[in-house]
Amino acid sequence: MTGSLQDKSLQGGFKFPWPFPVGKPSALYRFKSYLAMSFVGVLAKTMFIGGSNKIIVKNKETLMKLLKNPSRPLITVANHRCNIDDPLMWALMTAREFGKTIDNQRYTLAAHNICFSKQSHTTLFSLGRCVPCVRGEGVYQKGMNFCLEKMESDNAWIHIFSEGKVLDKPGRFKWGIGRLVNECSKAPLILPIWVEGMSKVWPTHPPYYPRFGNTVQIFIGDVIDSSEWISQLKDEGEESARKKMTDLIQRSLYTLGEESGCLPAGTADSVELSDYSRSKYYN
Repeated sequence: MTGSLQDKSLQGGFKFPWPFPVGKPSALYRFKSYLAMSFVGVLAKTMFIGGSNKIIVKNKETLMKLLKNPSRPLITVANHRCNIDDPLMWALMTAREFGKTIDNQRYTLAAHNICFSKQSHTTLFSLGRCVPCVRGEGVYQKGMNFCLEKMESDNAWIHIFSEGKVLDKPGRFKWGIGRLVNECSKAPLILPIWVEGMSKVWPTHPPYYPRFGNTVQIFIGDVIDSSEWISQLKDEGEESARKKMTDLIQRSLYTLGEESGCLPAGTADSVELSDYSRSKYYN
């Protein structure tokens, strides 16, 4: 989750003790995390309860199959058009589906200046598997390292809004996703997800309160095995490979947007690609 609030990164980076346990979490920590994720999941569901808003999902079975049998790390990448796309988009799961896959639910990068501004917020969001991301600290910041470690150790699911912030049209991807794919020893599976209409349910500008009577469409793409792309880029330098991997993933998401009828034809080819001169920044 990122937001459209004024960037406060110049006020400093993440200021609190790192909220995630080292090594295997204790039973108590897992219990508290289950409670946090379930509580947020219920809140997300209330936005669509009783037909107040409608959610239509295409190709849902692909995502659920991956969550039930996590044999490799999974990265999902989506467009970002609403301050709370995450967690609202995961209302696509039934309570039963969520419960059966709760141990494999996503970790997601979240803006430190919005979600981690207080110790209480830090505790809640981290229990909900949100990972602090500090704009301007680069692709090697602690949050990125943590996500990579979880992919390596647990075949974790990482969800990223690679546009880096809420936008009203497709934007250039940031480089963090390229690092996660290229540096993971187990080539991740990549799943693009296009979300349409979420900003009608929760607006991007004040006053912030839910709207009803709207339809959200979620288009889940086909699974991409990154091993082929990694092989194609094996002779590239580190920064060049990261850039090109990011560009490939960006194209896959915007192509899905086109195929879903949500973007004009040619969008995937017209959106600016990664800026090589900004390679060391995830901003």
